[in-house]
Amino acid sequence: MTQVPLAKFDSLPPELYLPIARISVVESGYDIRDIFRVSNINSRMRNVVTNTPDLWRKFTLSSATSSHKIGRLCVSRSRSHTLDLLIALAQPMVNEKPVYSFLKCFNLAAPRIARLSVRISHPSSLNIVNPLLSKVELPALKDIDADYDNEVHEGLDRWIMLPSHGANLRSITLTGVQMQPFSQLDLANLTSLSLGTGKHWKWMSMSIATLLPAATSLQELHFVGERGPFHTYLDDEWDDDVSFTFPNLRRVRFTNTAPGFLVPFLREMNAPILEEVDMTTPPRRTYNEEGEEVFAGWIAAVRSIVENPALALPAHTLKLRQGGVKYNPQEMFTLALFLMGMFPNITSLEIEGGFLSILPICSTLADRETDGAPGVWRSVERLKLDTQIYQNSHEGVEYGEFLIRLIGSLQLLKEKGMMNLRELRLSADQSLQSPKGRVTVAALSEIVEVLILED
Repeated sequence: MTQVPLAKFDSLPPELYLPIARISVVESGYDIRDIFRVSNINSRMRNVVTNTPDLWRKFTLSSATSSHKIGRLCVSRSRSHTLDLLIALAQPMVNEKPVYSFLKCFNLAAPRIARLSVRISHPSSLNIVNPLLSKVELPALKDIDADYDNEVHEGLDRWIMLPSHGANLRSITLTGVQMQPFSQLDLANLTSLSLGTGKHWKWMSMSIATLLPAATSLQELHFVGERGPFHTYLDDEWDDDVSFTFPNLRRVRFTNTAPGFLVPFLREMNAPILEEVDMTTPPRRTYNEEGEEVFAGWIAAVRSIVENPALALPAHTLKLRQGGVKYNPQEMFTLALFLMGMFPNITSLEIEGGFLSILPICSTLADRETDGAPGVWRSVERLKLDTQIYQNSHEGVEYGEFLIRLIGSLQLLKEKGMMNLRELRLSADQSLQSPKGRVTVAALSEIVEVLILED
C-alpha cells in the first residue's frame, strides 16, 4: 500500500476518510491487513473504519490461527452485513487446536456467508471442508467457488458437497473438483455455472450428467480448460439417452475445450433461446486414458450436422478468441464449416487472432455452396475484429498488408451478398492514417455503414 505522510492525512477533510478506506478494501481483495493499516493512520480514520460494517465483510480463513482471530473480529464488526469468505488451505491442518479454531470461526460466520470461495490443495483439506458444507447451515449462501489444485489425487473421492444440495445457490464455479456422481441436487435457482479441469485431472462424464439436468434455470454455462484442455474421462461415451435441455440458457463459453467433448456436447444440447457462444481455438485432438484418439475429426462433425440439421443451435452472437493452438489452413477450413453448420443464424461475429482467417474462408465457401455442405453465414450485420492480437502474434507480417487483404475479403463478401455489414469494429493503427497509411478510413467506410476504430 502507498505510504502517505501522516501530516497530509490529518489535513484531509473528514468526508474523504471513508472513500480512502473503501479504495483500500477494493485493492486488498480478501487480505484484511490493509484495513488494519488504514485504521492505524490516526484516531479519526480508526473511528471511521471501525464503525463502517461493510468494510469488514470480506476476509480469509487459513490454517493459521491468527486468521481465525481476525475472522471473528470481522464477523463482529460487519454486524448484520452478509459475508464474503475465502477458505485458503495451502497446507493441511494436522493439529487439533487449529482445526478447532477454524471450525469455531466458520460456524460463527456461517449464518451470514453469502459468497464462499475455497482454495485447497490437499485431500485432508477436502475432508475438513466437505463436512462443513454438508452439515453446517448456510442460509444466506448464494455463490460458491471451489478450486482444488492437486496434481496426483485421482478417483471418485475428488468431489465437493453443495450446501442444502445447492437449493439456494445462484452461481457455482468448480475447478479441479467435481460433484459426486448420481447425487441428489436441487439447482432450480442456479443461473451461472462454470466447470474447470485441474492439472492431470478431468471431470467424469457421469458427474456432468448429474449436475446439468438439475440446473433448469441456468442462463450462463462455461467450460474452462485452465490447467489443460477441458474434457472428460469418457468423452466419446455419452449414453444414448443423455441429452441436455436448457430452457433458459443464453450464453455458453468454451475455453480450451477439447473437441472430443465440445462436439458431442453441442450435439446433445437443446437451448431454444441461446443467444451467445464464446470459444477459444479448440485443441486439435482428444486422447483417452490409453492414449487413443477419441475425436473423429471436424469433417465427421460437419457430416453429422448436415445429416441432421436439427442439431444446429439458435445463437446469434459468436465470439471466436485466440487460444494456445494454431491451426493449419485445412484444419481451420473444416473448423469453420463446423461452426457455420452448428450456428447458422449468426448476426454478430467477433474474431481475434488465428480465427481471422475465417473471413477469406467464407468468401471461398460462397463460391462452393452445395446441398452437401453447411450454408455460409449470410446474416452477419456486426463484425468486430481484434487485430491487435494479430499484430502481436504475426511477426514479420506487415499489418498494413493484412488490412488490405482483410478489406479485399470483406469487399468480396459484400459483392456476393454475404455479410452485408452495418457495423465494423477494429483496432486503430498508423496503417489507417494518411499519408503513411496504405488503407484509408474512406475505403473501409465504403464497405460498412458504421466504422468504429478502437484503441
